[in-house]
Amino acid sequence: MTARKRSFLEWLIDRLYRSGTRRLFGVPGGGTSLDLIDAASRQGMEMVLTAREDAAVIMAGVSGILTEAPGIASTTKGPGLSSAANGLASASLDRMPALLISETFGPGELDYITHQVYDQTALTAPLLQDGRGDILDATAEAVEAWLVQSSKQYRQPAVMFPTGGEFRAPVNVANEPAQPVKASIDDSDLARASEMLAESENPVFIVGLEAARPSLAHSVVELVEVLNSPVLSTYMASGTVPTNHPNYAGIFTGGAIEQACVNEADLITLIGLDPIELIRKPWSYDAPVLDLCETEHHPHYLVPEHRLCAPLDQSLPAILDASAEAAGTWTEDRIRTHRARFYEGLRTSAEGGLSSGNVVDAAVSAFEGKPRLAVDAGAHMFSACAFWPAMEPRDVLISNGLATMGFAVPAAIAAALHEPERGAVAMTGDGGILMCLGELRTATETNSNICIIVFNDGQLSLIDIKREERQMPDLGLSWNRPDFAAVARGFGFQAWRPETPEQLEKACDEAASLSSPRLIDAQIDPSGYLVQMRSLRG
Repeated sequence: MTARKRSFLEWLIDRLYRSGTRRLFGVPGGGTSLDLIDAASRQGMEMVLTAREDAAVIMAGVSGILTEAPGIASTTKGPGLSSAANGLASASLDRMPALLISETFGPGELDYITHQVYDQTALTAPLLQDGRGDILDATAEAVEAWLVQSSKQYRQPAVMFPTGGEFRAPVNVANEPAQPVKASIDDSDLARASEMLAESENPVFIVGLEAARPSLAHSVVELVEVLNSPVLSTYMASGTVPTNHPNYAGIFTGGAIEQACVNEADLITLIGLDPIELIRKPWSYDAPVLDLCETEHHPHYLVPEHRLCAPLDQSLPAILDASAEAAGTWTEDRIRTHRARFYEGLRTSAEGGLSSGNVVDAAVSAFEGKPRLAVDAGAHMFSACAFWPAMEPRDVLISNGLATMGFAVPAAIAAALHEPERGAVAMTGDGGILMCLGELRTATETNSNICIIVFNDGQLSLIDIKREERQMPDLGLSWNRPDFAAVARGFGFQAWRPETPEQLEKACDEAASLSSPRLIDAQIDPSGYLVQMRSLRG
C-alpha cells in the first residue's frame, strides 16, 4: 500500500468523492468556503448555491440518504453558521449523514476581533448530542474515523471548522480507505429471537427508519411474507414494504389508529425502529416486544422482551433462515380489514372548497406515484403520508425526528437533483413555504424537476387544532392567504391557484406533464383536520 502527500483539502474532497458525494450545498463566505468550492469543482462536484444555510444542510442530508454517501454543506462563520442550526438539528434528529463545513477565525484573530464572534463549538455541540454526531478536527484521521465509525449502516452528521492553514496542511494517507468492522451476531441472541417468532401465532411487524434502505427491503418483505403477518411502517420507513403489498396495514406513529391491529398481536416485532419516530405518548401495548435494531436507543418508549442488536443486513437473513417453518394464524381478510380501517379513518372532508385529501388524491392520480414525495410538518402531512403510494424505501422524505417546517422544498430539490428524470413533489403548508421561499430561486437556477404543492389554508392548522382541542379562544394563528402562485411565477415557475376540485384536477394534470419547476397553490378548507388528527392520534 503506497501513500502520497497532498493537502488536507485535496484529500478531503477526493475521499468524499470516492465515497459517492457529488454535490456541495451552501451559502459561502469569503474565506475557506471559497477554497472548498474551488476544490470541489476541480474534483467534479456540483456547487448548489442555496438561499439559506439551514436549507443547504437539509439538502446535503437528503442527498446523503439517497446516495448512501456523506452530503456536504458549506457556510460562513457567525450568522451563516447560526442560520444553519435548524438544518443541523434536522440532520441529527432525522439521522441524515451531512457534513457541515463552516468557516472560522484564524490563529490570533480572536485577540482583537469581536465582530460576528461567538462560541461556534458551543452552538453546534448540543445539536450533535448523545454521540449521534461529531465535531471533527480538520485531519484525515478524524474524517476517516467518522466515515467508518461503526457498523451502523446510516451515518450521523458532523461539523468541521477548518482554518486556511489546516486546509493547506500536507497529509500522508493510504490510497485505500479503511473499511468498517462489522459486528457479529450473538448466537444465543439470534436463537432467542427466532424462537419468539416461531412460537408466535399473531405477530405484528413495525418497520422503522434503520430498515429504510434498498439493500434491506427485500429481506423485510420476505420476513413479513414468511410469517404472513401485518406490517406497519413509520413515516420515515414508508415504502420499505410497498403500500400496495397485501400485508401492509398502515402507518405506525404510537397513536390511536393502529391500535386495533397491534392489539391483536401476541408478539410485536420492531425492525429498525428508532424511538425518535414516535409521537409523545406512552407505549400502550402489553404484548411482548422483539427489537431487531442496529442501535440501542436510550431513552426508549419500551423495554423489549428481547433485543437483537446487530447490522440488519446480517440479522434479517439469519432470522429468515431460522423462521422457514414458522406460521401464524393471520389471514389476508383480517389484514385487509385493518388496512381498510386505517385508510377510512384518515379520509377527510371539507365544508367548502378543497380538503387535504382531495389534493393528495388528485396529485396521486396525476403523477401516478412516480416522483418522490417530500412532506413538511403540518396538518397536511396526515393525508400526504397516508395516501401517497410508496413502493421503495425513501419514496417519502419527511422530518420526523425534528418535525421541522421548511423541510419539504429543500428536500424535494435534493431528491430531484439526485434523480432528475423521476423528480419530486413537495407538499407543504403555507407556513412551511413562507420559511423557505428563497429556495424557489434554487429550484429555478438548478432547473429542478419539482412540483411544489402548497396547502394554503391561511393558518397554522396543526397548532390551531390543538388550540381547538384545549377549547381556547382565537389566538391569532391565521392570516390573509398569500398568492403563492403569483410569487412562484416571479421566480420563473409555472403556477396554478385552484379553488375547486375541477381546477385542482386540471392543475395537477398539467403539472405532471412538465419537468420544469412548478407550483400548485391549493386553496384548502381546514375544517376536516381536527377529526382526522383525533382518528390518527387519539
